[in-house]
Amino acid sequence: MERLYNWLYISAIKGLGEVSIKRLFSYYRSAQAILKAEEELRLLVGHERARAIREGRLLFDPEKVVKTVIKEGIGWTTIEDEDYPLLLKTIEDPPPVIFYRGKLKDLPLVGVVGTRNPDQYSINFTRKLVHSLVDAGFGVVSGGAKGIDYTSHLSCLQAGGYTVCLLGMGLLKMPSYLRKLSHDSVLFMSELLPEQEADSYTFPRRNRLISGLSTSLVVVEAGQRSGALITAEHGVRQGRQVYVHVGIGSSERWLGCIRLLNEGKAKFLRCAEDLLSITPSSRDREDKLLALLTVPKTFSELLGLTGLSEKELSVKLSMYEMEGRIERVGLYYRAL
Repeated sequence: MERLYNWLYISAIKGLGEVSIKRLFSYYRSAQAILKAEEELRLLVGHERARAIREGRLLFDPEKVVKTVIKEGIGWTTIEDEDYPLLLKTIEDPPPVIFYRGKLKDLPLVGVVGTRNPDQYSINFTRKLVHSLVDAGFGVVSGGAKGIDYTSHLSCLQAGGYTVCLLGMGLLKMPSYLRKLSHDSVLFMSELLPEQEADSYTFPRRNRLISGLSTSLVVVEAGQRSGALITAEHGVRQGRQVYVHVGIGSSERWLGCIRLLNEGKAKFLRCAEDLLSITPSSRDREDKLLALLTVPKTFSELLGLTGLSEKELSVKLSMYEMEGRIERVGLYYRAL
């Protein structure tokens, strides 16, 4: 529990956000090392933030959170742990601590999101899409909202698949309709403290984690003001391939999807095969390296994320290049 406490302590420091915390982790590689650091802190996060770390200016009590986690039997992982989702480590602002209920599985995930009030056409399309994804060896990640998100989770379970539900509130504040989804193949996950309530900020912020966990992201139906567009924008910034489906082109229900297409931020998804033909699934993956390379990475980034030695990584990359599984473009490697 010491590691959990240390990362909660860092998360609680006033003025220290996820981007700064990732910068510190990339340099020190552990919470303990960060808390013991001296001069380098100022260079990495600035004088005021370094001072806040040294003085322990906290926004919440880490010890109280640890007690809640133990009492409620809540699962947790930190950015320095091996079971922390690798793809999430690659985004600009990964949460230092993730709380969860369920089982963490090393399975490639496709994000499926959309409006809270979908057309019946979109519900039927989502069900068919998700069943195809499960058959191909993918899990599904979404945000648990009523509508397309909930349909994605439920359809995944009905197809015998694994689904991850990213919450916009703490695990202990999960709404009753989501509790009905509880199943061995459902993982409820949140970066928020277990007893934290949802607000207008937590849901848009949560959306970066949906795209961050996804090898690809599909927006099934989204109007001009749909929250699913926020997830799509995060996906674009994170280097994920974003797809949109347009069911009835003359309807305003798909104007958000059409906008993403017109701006060149997404590809049109006619059916699941459009995605499956280019996205590596669990049946294609030999190890975590190919999963990481669904988003282009440099050699240095891969060293930090895989924990391999330079020699081991060079051998693997050369082998995958010869096999036609990856290609090198400038300083970056990417999966084919």
